[in-house]
Amino acid sequence: MLRFANSEAFDISGWKELESLSQNGLSLVGHRFIAIADCPQLVSLETEEERLQLDKIPGVESLEIRDCERLNRLPQILHAFPFITRIKLGNCPGLVCFAKRNFPPALKELEICDCENLQYLVDGNVNNKSMTSNTCLLERLDISSCPSLIWLSSRGDICNRLQHLQIESCSKLRSLFLNSKLPVMLQSLDILDCPLLECIAQNFHETVDLESIRISNAENIKSLPGRLDKLSHLQEIEVDGCLSDNCENFRVLPNYINKFTFLQELKVRECSADLSFPEEGFPTRLTSLEISNAPKIYTSLVEWGLNRFTSLQKLQIGGEGFSSVMSFPEEGIGMTLPPSLASIFIQNFENLEYMCSKGFQHFTSLQQLQIYACPKLTSLPEKDSLLSLRSLTIWYCPLLEGCIRGKGQEWSKIAHIPFVFIQGKRVRN
Repeated sequence: MLRFANSEAFDISGWKELESLSQNGLSLVGHRFIAIADCPQLVSLETEEERLQLDKIPGVESLEIRDCERLNRLPQILHAFPFITRIKLGNCPGLVCFAKRNFPPALKELEICDCENLQYLVDGNVNNKSMTSNTCLLERLDISSCPSLIWLSSRGDICNRLQHLQIESCSKLRSLFLNSKLPVMLQSLDILDCPLLECIAQNFHETVDLESIRISNAENIKSLPGRLDKLSHLQEIEVDGCLSDNCENFRVLPNYINKFTFLQELKVRECSADLSFPEEGFPTRLTSLEISNAPKIYTSLVEWGLNRFTSLQKLQIGGEGFSSVMSFPEEGIGMTLPPSLASIFIQNFENLEYMCSKGFQHFTSLQQLQIYACPKLTSLPEKDSLLSLRSLTIWYCPLLEGCIRGKGQEWSKIAHIPFVFIQGKRVRN
């Protein structure tokens, strides 16, 4: 009989014949940290005949299981493990649900990835009252690459103490918190590559302190939770690939943008639907701004005045849909950039011919300039506008690359820059 009674860590890897722990004389009892990997025949941590009893609950604090193809259940009394705070499951395609009842009372972190048959976290046929009580301590939930996931909880809710939630690449997921509000303590919400998702939640709690929202490739979302105006502490908004004309709240979101007085990062990509921001203005505390394939938003920003972002440090602009733009910043409308900028990245301006020196005036902090896929660009700003620059990167700008390699006027503008890269290769004096 193999036992590790005096060992805090219990680690098994590559045991090809192992079907269960108890069947082979192993026990969870007496260990704080359990890690099991690459055991393709493992079906359970206990046999049907030798299931753990309530009077022999292990003192496990951390459980990690990965690459166990036949594993189809976790301990039946997992919900009663009193000390476990962290569980990580990866590549266990036999699992259909996480737990038959509810979460372990002390669990704070749960990560599940690459479990292709996982349908839900807690069995919807079992009463799970503690899911919504304050005794549930779960703070971080991360689920990725679980293509069969239907819901988090059939009741539509989850622990109120949840602070960080990330759901990624769950292609069948249609709702998160159906007929309920987002957890009151939620700080960050990331929904990435869930194309069928229609509903996030009905409302935000009035006291929610949500700081970050990231939504990517969720084009079927029909509405954002109500009470967006209550998110006074929001610091980051990222919307990527949400093209649905059905999403009324994506049109409403801009109406609240100037209420987010603490907003520091705004990223909007691939949102070419009728989405624009209002004339009332934007929160001026922004430190990072990224706009790509969202022409109406870009137009709104330019008309409002990018120079008003007095704290902006990073600017990334995509020129998709702007075939008439020949200069950056746009000389004809007197467009100027904030002098606080440290990094500028422009890309995909198909007819851009030159960089306007006037728009680059008064820069003292600019250290990085990246230019990508501007096939007609031939001219950079004057040297006086680039004195602080430490790095210049150019990709897929054939005319400009030719001018620089010719060591002529364009090269004289940038010869002082320590790091100049063209197509990934450093250009030296």
